Amino acid sequence: MKIRTAEAAQPHMSVHLVAGRFGKGAIGPDDRASPEERARRTRRLADCVDYVRWQALRTAPERTLVVAYKAIKKEFEDIPGVVTAHFNATAGLDVFGDVSALIVIGRPLPPSGALAAPAAALFGRMPKGEYGWSTEGVRMRDSTTRAVRVTRHEDDLGETVRAEICDDEVIQCIGRGRGVNRTAGTQLEVHVLADLALPLIYDVVVDWDNLKPDIFQRMLLDGIAVDSPMDAVRMHPDLFGTENQAELAFARAGFKGQNLTGSYRDMTLKSAAYRRAGRGRGWQRVWWVFGNAGKVRARLAQKLGGLADWRAAEHDE
Repeated sequence: MKIRTAEAAQPHMSVHLVAGRFGKGAIGPDDRASPEERARRTRRLADCVDYVRWQALRTAPERTLVVAYKAIKKEFEDIPGVVTAHFNATAGLDVFGDVSALIVIGRPLPPSGALAAPAAALFGRMPKGEYGWSTEGVRMRDSTTRAVRVTRHEDDLGETVRAEICDDEVIQCIGRGRGVNRTAGTQLEVHVLADLALPLIYDVVVDWDNLKPDIFQRMLLDGIAVDSPMDAVRMHPDLFGTENQAELAFARAGFKGQNLTGSYRDMTLKSAAYRRAGRGRGWQRVWWVFGNAGKVRARLAQKLGGLADWRAAEHDE
């Protein structure tokens, strides 16, 4: 069998590889799993949903396409500006050429035993061994190479079949964004959340642990982030049950009330200082991304029982 490679220039498509565990066994539902494992999968999937919410907000009002496993696709369908598809159901679709961002979550990895039949049909023998971890290199746009950890079959024949089923399907999904047709004014941003080393040119390679949504980001997704654990409980009861929980979450995220300015994860921040009503109240800080200072001030006052003072930067009013 002859394999030919043809590369098409896609200068207006950027590719972000987010390396981590996004297999079905990490984020997909499984009624046979233990309660603890189901809870872990639910948390991991919630992280993915919040990641998509952030990217969709960042690229709004343009559309974002999410391609994932069929079993989890519904988790992304209610996010404003997001359209969804699932693996092995995108071939021939030509309705996503206008999306601003395309996010692939996971990869369609067949069980190692499922490689036997196609391998025997194509090559006359069945592969030996199982999947394992391997370190592969990916090409960066600046001509350097980055090492990433990927899933690979230990038999070269099995790896060839795995790549045809798995990697080629992900490339097919990425192609729905029509990167070759993009211009400087219609650029496409691709995010691949998977343990893959696709034959693409990458702009960003980052570990999921360094990028998954933190508590500050989750507060911003709810509209407002504050630096006071006490106030965070009042503002975000779905995130924190008690002040102690908020303090622990802040500590885990390394958030110590520092005055963040400029941008945060590619989103421009607005901020203000505020002081709650009552004796002995100190100054705290609030941040937001969308909306005006008046609405943020009103929401704080309503949730916290009134404000004694408010100071916003002139450009954030």
